Amino acid sequence: MFRHWRDLTPGLVILAVIAALFAVTTTFATVPAAFAQGMQATAMPRLVLGTIALLTILMVLQGRGTAEPDRAPVPWPVWATVAVLALAAALFQMLGTTLVVFLVGLILPTLWGERRFGVVALYALSLPAAIYGVFSIILQLRLPQGILDGVL
Repeated sequence: MFRHWRDLTPGLVILAVIAALFAVTTTFATVPAAFAQGMQATAMPRLVLGTIALLTILMVLQGRGTAEPDRAPVPWPVWATVAVLALAAALFQMLGTTLVVFLVGLILPTLWGERRFGVVALYALSLPAAIYGVFSIILQLRLPQGILDGVL
């Protein structure tokens, strides 16, 4: 019966991860309504998770009636990317946003075969600078900076 639901397994995995992340948002501290400015800490993550859940459901429904095609094994750079992003998440608290985004921007393009190192360096420098500029300067939101906390 379910073999003709092409994207059912990945869809269920994604929905399970969304449910776990949604549960994490219930542990966030809330600000009394009288002091709240803008969105509560839970609103934006839940909005993003809800959007991802809706798109996942649409993906599963679109794959209905189609058998799963035979696929080649997942190439090694995919697993290396997963490892790099997991390491980035683990080091995020210590290194901070700017440094983690810089390192990921430096490592991932190189991992996927980009050999124009000047372009990679420009990307790795400009991405965290743009993120820092948008959040810290324009939106006036303080991003965690980890070991760069006194510098930025």
